[in-house]
Amino acid sequence: MATQAEVAEHLGITERQLRNLQKVPGAPKARGRGDYDKDAWRYFYFSFLKHGGKSGIDGDEESENDYEEKLLIARWKLTEEQAVAQKLKNLVTEGRMIDTGFCIFFLSRLAMDLSSTLDAIPLAMQRKFPEMPPQQITHLKTLVAKGANQCAKAG
Repeated sequence: MATQAEVAEHLGITERQLRNLQKVPGAPKARGRGDYDKDAWRYFYFSFLKHGGKSGIDGDEESENDYEEKLLIARWKLTEEQAVAQKLKNLVTEGRMIDTGFCIFFLSRLAMDLSSTLDAIPLAMQRKFPEMPPQQITHLKTLVAKGANQCAKAG
């Protein structure tokens, strides 16, 4: 909930223009004294601009031109955002960029595989070199456990 001044500032218009907008059919009504819904006003205002402001909140040509200009700017920004999204999509298609979700999935799988490989090292060393002293095997197990824990944290 917001005051009339806050809604006007949010929409980038003056309070007088907002009061004139309230006279347009379909404009959101205040729920109480000073209780304006910013979201409802934003949707109404965009709809109003989309239809070219046919009802004319000021009745003069300048305000209608301002709204048309704001609508044109909003369309331009949307087109610019779509162009950026398409560039990123093209980079992914070309193989020059990788999706973060895939990277996270791949690295977690790699960490799990490394952890299981590290777990097998002490037993393999004990089988390959039976004369290895127990202190060395214990130390090796400790080092491998630390590495496996780091992999588990990454995964």
